[in-house]
Amino acid sequence: MATMRNWSWKYGSSSLSWVLLLLLGLLLIASSSSSAQVPFGAQVPAYGKPSLEFYVRIDCGGSSDFTNSVNQTWESDRLYSGGEAANVSHPQNFAQEQERTLRFFPVAQGKKNCYQVDVPIGRHYISMFFVYDNYDLAQHSPSFDVSVEGTVVFSWRNPWLESTANSGAYSDLYAFIHDGSATVCFYSISTDSPVIGSLELLEVDPLSYAANSTGQNVILVNYGRLTAGNSSFGPGFDNVTTDLGGRAWEVDDNYSDTPKAVLTTQQNISLANVAPNYWPVHLYQACRYVEEPGAPLLYTFQVDAQLDYQIWLHFAEIDPNITKPGERVFNVSVNAEVVFEALDIFKTVGGGNAALDLLYTVHNLTGDSLNVTLTPVDGSPLICGLEILALLPSDIATNATQALAMHALKQSLSISERMGWNGDPCAPTVWDAWQGVTCNLAADGSSLIITQMDISGQGLTGILTSEFNQLAQLNFLNVSNNQLQGSIPAGLGLNSLVNVDLSSNLLSGPIPSSLGSPQLRHLRLDNNHLTGAVPETVYAIGVNGGFLNLTDNSGLCGVPSLPDCEPQGPSAGGIVGIILGLIVGVILIAVAIYYYIQFRKSQEDYNFNLPHQLVERTKWYQQHKMTKNTEGEGVAMMNTVIPNRFGFSSNIHTNQ
Repeated sequence: MATMRNWSWKYGSSSLSWVLLLLLGLLLIASSSSSAQVPFGAQVPAYGKPSLEFYVRIDCGGSSDFTNSVNQTWESDRLYSGGEAANVSHPQNFAQEQERTLRFFPVAQGKKNCYQVDVPIGRHYISMFFVYDNYDLAQHSPSFDVSVEGTVVFSWRNPWLESTANSGAYSDLYAFIHDGSATVCFYSISTDSPVIGSLELLEVDPLSYAANSTGQNVILVNYGRLTAGNSSFGPGFDNVTTDLGGRAWEVDDNYSDTPKAVLTTQQNISLANVAPNYWPVHLYQACRYVEEPGAPLLYTFQVDAQLDYQIWLHFAEIDPNITKPGERVFNVSVNAEVVFEALDIFKTVGGGNAALDLLYTVHNLTGDSLNVTLTPVDGSPLICGLEILALLPSDIATNATQALAMHALKQSLSISERMGWNGDPCAPTVWDAWQGVTCNLAADGSSLIITQMDISGQGLTGILTSEFNQLAQLNFLNVSNNQLQGSIPAGLGLNSLVNVDLSSNLLSGPIPSSLGSPQLRHLRLDNNHLTGAVPETVYAIGVNGGFLNLTDNSGLCGVPSLPDCEPQGPSAGGIVGIILGLIVGVILIAVAIYYYIQFRKSQEDYNFNLPHQLVERTKWYQQHKMTKNTEGEGVAMMNTVIPNRFGFSSNIHTNQ
């Protein structure tokens, strides 16, 4: 069933309000049981939570969307970098549809393959189902590693336990996604093909599981999530006893040899299902105790001694016979060290039927066993649930700018999938970097940087792009013996490059002067289609004791051993262009002169001065007409007028 959260409502006291709420509840129930598909990466309301959440469920190897028997919506397989789909050999042994298909990643398609899912920035619960079931008829369960956000979280090694190989197993963790893209990658050990049956991602409260104290650069890996009741529960088991945090709770029978007795209740449990962890009410409604007086309750977990662990203990006093403090008191020890002394559930929470959750973090283990013991002081010890979460520090990642540049280069160079250029170029550090790529720790220790790239002879058909300039610490670059086309990008060589080999490609155009940088000591550009004058700084590499090879580029010129660069006249097309340009220029000048003349003429025809000036102009013109044939007095008057004052000439002749 799609996990639901509760909307925040203000309840009214009127009957109408209650009717509306009842109708809303019926609609929510109907929608949750519907077979309608939820869009990929949907945000859905989830009962019991104050806001929307994001979830993705991918049926790895599956070809279509579906809703399973417990109303979980699953999406068909997508968002992977490679691999192939397959079916388990015995589908009748798997209750859920998403468990019957898988995706496997043949090493011939690259040692590193990934799922990359866009998610909201924040903390996410990530669950994976792994199964082999002899899908390939090879009778060989594979060895591979799994990473999340560049940190190895699971290591599968041949042979798997028979029950796991045949029936599969779920593994889950909590991780912060800082860039909005969750990356889950698989790395082949030897020639084995990694496999995965399903992948789930669920957004959770960023403060869950004491995130304030652990920080955001720690991944919490589940080493045991137990219910002390008589049966497992949670999403995937049924659609009644769900967990809003997406967690499945395994019955604790395989972790304790202590004779089991269970108390149950149908009473509501206060302080359960609250932020930030939302541990379900059902967890506290069944609790285990010891019937034998004075006997302890012991749990044993197999762990990795190199890691630290969060131990979460879940209690509720649900025994109606316990009515006051002091009637049930016990100690909690971890590997024989008392970590909670004289614990009294009733006293701590102030009564019965209330949840109590305690955290203890264990450091510096000396062995691979983690023992949790409840020892009675008064009465019998009691526990409802238990979680063991490994604190796995996030591995150092590639510098973000360089990682983006490398992914862009993957596209521009047409890198083949068999080269495994997926996920983080350098992380996890226990894996090989991308094929042909060498990484080192940055000087400040904050990230990994690209220092060398040798991808010669890989059949690449793309182009060189300016993203190389983002690799500021790259000192060695060899892309020879491919079929790269286009020009050499400007700026290549300006950073840290010492050795550059671009030989035996299909590169064309001029050599950029940046390849003459002082630190560059080895440069091969031979066997290309480069043209133009060789920059003097590039030629100086060979003169100053470095290595330079420019042979088999028939269009290069201008330095010793190459032809002189003769002045080149314009081409036929250039000449035509020049002529056309001159013609257009002449036409434009002629048009400009014409419009200028027209403009001046219009000024003579119309003087856009103030109205009284126009009137005065008319007066003088009329007077001119009346007096042009009269005596000299009128002529003298006209000749004293300032020329062109009112837009016409006053040089009147007396003989007219």
